[in-house]
Amino acid sequence: MPRPVVATLTSKGQLTIPKIIRDALGLQEGDQVRFELDQAHGRTVMEPVRFRPEDLASFAIPGARRMSFAEMEAAKKAGAAR
Repeated sequence: MPRPVVATLTSKGQLTIPKIIRDALGLQEGDQVRFELDQAHGRTVMEPVRFRPEDLASFAIPGARRMSFAEMEAAKKAGAAR
């Protein structure tokens, strides 16, 4: 098991995620992370928020035709060619 890494909370409630953790999770500036509190075990789980095209379905307009990611890419390229 990897050695624990310590970070310090600032007076503004900010926490810098150590580089070894950022690298291991593939985190970059502007990325989002999700925190989940596991009170039963006194732990907090942090994981990167990864969006997939399917995640955008909740933003769909009711009654609109669904498109696959490949169809969206093709439509985007066709629009750029105009």
